[in-house]
Amino acid sequence: MTPNPCNVSVDEDVEKKAQEALNCSDDSDSKMSEESSERPAWDNKLQYLMAALGFAVGLGNIWRFPYLCKKNGGGAFLIPYVIMLFVEGYPLYYLELAVGQKIRKGTIGVWTHIHPYLGGVGIASNVISLLIGLYYNMILGWAIFYLFNSFQTDLPWATCPMINDTHMVQECQLSSSTNYFWYRDTLDISYRIEDGGAQNWRMVLVLFVAWLIVFLGMNKGIKSSGKVMYFATSFPYIVLIAFFFRGMTLDGAVEGVKYMFSPDVSRLKDADVWREAATQIFFSLGLGYGSIIAYSSYNQPKNNCRKDAIFIATANCITSIFACITVFSILGFKAKTRAMDCFESNKIMLVDHLPENFPDRENLLNFTFNELLLEFNLDSSQKSTEHLLKMTNCSIESELDTDVQGTGLAFIAFTEAILKFPAAPFWSVLFFFMLLNIGMSSEFGILQTVVTSVLDSGVKVSKTKLTAGMCSCMFVVGLLFTQRSGSYFLDIFDTYSATLSLVTIALCEVLSVSYIYKMGRFEKDLKEMVGVSPGYYWTISWRFTCPLALLVILGASVAGLFTKDITYSGWNPITASKDDLLFPTWGIVLIIFLILASVSCIPVYALLYKFGYIKPDTFIFNRSKDFDEKEYSECMVTESTQPLTAKV
Repeated sequence: MTPNPCNVSVDEDVEKKAQEALNCSDDSDSKMSEESSERPAWDNKLQYLMAALGFAVGLGNIWRFPYLCKKNGGGAFLIPYVIMLFVEGYPLYYLELAVGQKIRKGTIGVWTHIHPYLGGVGIASNVISLLIGLYYNMILGWAIFYLFNSFQTDLPWATCPMINDTHMVQECQLSSSTNYFWYRDTLDISYRIEDGGAQNWRMVLVLFVAWLIVFLGMNKGIKSSGKVMYFATSFPYIVLIAFFFRGMTLDGAVEGVKYMFSPDVSRLKDADVWREAATQIFFSLGLGYGSIIAYSSYNQPKNNCRKDAIFIATANCITSIFACITVFSILGFKAKTRAMDCFESNKIMLVDHLPENFPDRENLLNFTFNELLLEFNLDSSQKSTEHLLKMTNCSIESELDTDVQGTGLAFIAFTEAILKFPAAPFWSVLFFFMLLNIGMSSEFGILQTVVTSVLDSGVKVSKTKLTAGMCSCMFVVGLLFTQRSGSYFLDIFDTYSATLSLVTIALCEVLSVSYIYKMGRFEKDLKEMVGVSPGYYWTISWRFTCPLALLVILGASVAGLFTKDITYSGWNPITASKDDLLFPTWGIVLIIFLILASVSCIPVYALLYKFGYIKPDTFIFNRSKDFDEKEYSECMVTESTQPLTAKV
């Protein structure tokens, strides 16, 4: 084997070792053009854009963004969201695309190339990918369960179960049929996180099916066919457009969209609004996961990654807003339907309390809302109506004010709205197949980052065995989410495993490129790739505004952990409502572990390198003249040197 000029002896002085490794990275830049001619690339530009867009557009666009928009001032939330897109979204996305395309290595190899102490940044990205992929597949399992139950003439969440055919189950009667199907039939949820140790075997089965799909997709290359990949990316848009036009024709859709865009400007004074807008950019674009770097490493060296960054980030933002409009049109329909049902119940109650000799007493049941107000000389304000009826608040606004987020939006609010659609099973199948499609596309992108890093490290194991081992282990650990208390654990992972870590990783990335790799060198690379030097917006963002914004977000997030009680919402089967509960001590320990699991990789890796336990070329896969192609092909190391859609 030809000796690697970048291979620095672990016995040398640490500082000298680091400096020589950096010098080697300068020399290796000249070798990249030679390696790039050997490195397979995407079949065409459209294929790459569709794959990158498919990864970026995920479940967060469908359910997290609408919830945040409603929670943080409606249309006013769009202001900090768009500002944060310019402050951190565009610059960080462009940076990750550029370093991946220039250095042409996996996420660990990229940061090791920039400085040998920075390999922990790539490892931290892989740990986050594992943690997110772990619980993400449980959500896909829930989607599979609902998809399977949608192939029925009468959807099972349409009615409450009866006891002896005489009266409804109390838990269902106090909430709704969709709530009952979600909390009891699907999750069989416990009241507290401490109480739910028993396994829900239906959830175990759907989780197994979800991991089986992931294994087959990653091992056989579900994205190796261009047509399949194009379908996987375009299908969610087709379904969203179909739901948009169907939703906008529903009674109450206009009220729902108006509610969304009605700005509460006072919310802009709240620092949490800006923090949540910033973190949504990370989740939405997939910053810090390492997948963007992996995708761009298969681009042609002269590809205009600046245009790609602007296009994909903008398309992702527009998708979020479009999905939000679609969601609120359907939520508006749901809210108006429930408000009118409530009003009809109130009318019956009103008539029952009127004197027998009241004129046209029975006729009042046929009155509309406005006619009833006119009859009693009242205006349409909720206050006067409640004063008259002294009954349930039946306004559309009160229905829309009910907080619905994440799984609650998909598996409760949407399922309830779909029940009112003509041909409800068809729309249910379409919706949950879309969720499964979007989720799988993101899951493949997240986990391929881990596979790439392992294979790039030189581990001689077949891709089939590696994928099977990873999926099997993650399925076993994922049984944590199939317990009766599993959804509480999933909320912990969703809330705490990535937010602080992704911001920390992004901060390390932008500081490393700006001040270690050096901005002048990076500008030269960009001019070589794109054809023009980056303007003041990009350089100022990378050097000043983006790091400053990330520091503020990181500080605010850490402060929030210490200034607020860490609670979760437990489902109370007696009252059929949620109660705020405090985590047990071991729950707090789990939260701390999840936060530190990825972030701690950065200093730990640097220390291991400093004391000579890690070689500088451990995660850098280079072909030499004596490279054994036969041995390499037997290991099936495809993802480390070929794009996910390569035809192998």
